[in-house]
Amino acid sequence: MPININNDNTVEVSSFCQFKVLLSEFNNKTQNNDLFTSLLWLETWFDCFWQSNWILQSYAFYHDKKLIALAPFYIKKENAFPFIKTLHLVGQGEPEQTGVASEYGDILIKIGHEQEIYPQLVKLLTNMKFDTMAARAIFSNSHIAKVMAALSGKHLTRGFSQYYLPTDNFTLQEVSKNTRSRIKRSNNQFNQLHAETRWLTINELNLLWSTLVEFHQSRWRRKGAHGAFLSNEFNQFHQTLIKNHKHSVAASAIFVNNKPIAIHYYLVDKDTYYFYQSGWDEVNFAKFSPGLYLHYWSIKNCPAINYDFMMGGLNNSYKAKFGCESTPMQSLVLIKSHAKDIINKVINKIKRTRD
Repeated sequence: MPININNDNTVEVSSFCQFKVLLSEFNNKTQNNDLFTSLLWLETWFDCFWQSNWILQSYAFYHDKKLIALAPFYIKKENAFPFIKTLHLVGQGEPEQTGVASEYGDILIKIGHEQEIYPQLVKLLTNMKFDTMAARAIFSNSHIAKVMAALSGKHLTRGFSQYYLPTDNFTLQEVSKNTRSRIKRSNNQFNQLHAETRWLTINELNLLWSTLVEFHQSRWRRKGAHGAFLSNEFNQFHQTLIKNHKHSVAASAIFVNNKPIAIHYYLVDKDTYYFYQSGWDEVNFAKFSPGLYLHYWSIKNCPAINYDFMMGGLNNSYKAKFGCESTPMQSLVLIKSHAKDIINKVINKIKRTRD
């Protein structure tokens, strides 16, 4: 479809069909391999979560008629008073109880054009009509973080870390002393049971999906929480990946007497296995620390060069015990409309009191 570039070298994108074309063009030109800003991920997210009252408001930026940046934004308007309008990155902002919680989202900018694009984005976002802007689980040095820092308003920040490690030459000596001791005990316990640990085929992942769900949900029910697999939308999203994008998922599992007792589910791109969800038999095997052991085995046998635990807390995260490298992350909220924010907080407080 033809692209009508404005005098300021920008294109406002309000059609998802047009957005897909631009994202595909950007990915191809920059060889962007980041799963969470890929067409595969964002198109699947759109198909599973998009709602009719959300408004796509993305922007493409050009230099000499060549695409150099894509700002993947949309506006979500709440249905109840005071009708808060929140600007999100495409791939984030779905209802918390149903969401896939995409991490590492960002504005896409071709290397070398950052200082050209940042002022344009600040001006654009300053003039855009929304009440709040939210970006969760982003890198602290990301484009979106730098742009939001330059915007006027009330800033709310929560810090996290990405935990990851290179898989080449990984040994048990990399992990903390207590974790190393626990893994050795687990290994001995599983050896005594003649347990088998291996990667699953896609067919096995399909067959064992319900087992993974039950393991995971049972654990969180015991904690009085819902668990990630509660919603149909969440399951539909991952079933779509498994069915249509087999190269983007993987799973490892521990079997005892040919029955799975622990399963890890991964998202995959060219260089990285991203640990996404897990479940294990807590009734019979909790004392074996199957989740911890399966991490160790999966790192040792990972086909990719990086193993990414994804976002974790800054303090006392079990992910840090594997000798991981860490990168600062943030979840950011920018409040433009203070009046609406106050009204919204009062209404929510009244609702919680009544409940």
